[in-house]
Amino acid sequence: MAGTVGGIAQVLVGQPFDMVKVRMQTSAPGTFTSALDCATRVFKNEGPLAFYKGTLTPLLGIGACVSIQFAALESVKRYFRGNKLPGQELSLPELCAAGAFAGVANTVVSGPVEHIRIRLQTQPNVTPKLYNGPLDCVRKLYAANGLAGVFKGQVSTIWRDGVGYG
Repeated sequence: MAGTVGGIAQVLVGQPFDMVKVRMQTSAPGTFTSALDCATRVFKNEGPLAFYKGTLTPLLGIGACVSIQFAALESVKRYFRGNKLPGQELSLPELCAAGAFAGVANTVVSGPVEHIRIRLQTQPNVTPKLYNGPLDCVRKLYAANGLAGVFKGQVSTIWRDGVGYG
């Protein structure tokens, strides 16, 4: 529960910054002069709620992500402790491997969640919308390319989180 509450706070605080980052990364070169320019234009043209486009998916997925991370981390640490004497600490490589495993395990949820979030954040502010929320986005990605469409970019996410959590 504590991980879920902390994760929700992380999503709510970080989402506006993440949205600006994604907009800057996916816009044509020269579109924005700085992050502040991007944020100002988003606020002016789309309103304050635009900073929370795509937030529902990470909010729904954060509890599962944190649970998977902790379960995977502790499982691998428990495995490594099985070969130790009582009171003997895990080595740095063992801790690194446990973290890497937790990061990779987490991507089962975080990869699709991030993909959907980014699709929602980068859709143009026009009517009709390309995606009418997270479930519509998943349906359309799946209809177009099956499960591979939902998990697009998964290999990069596995590498990022495996190395990063390690």
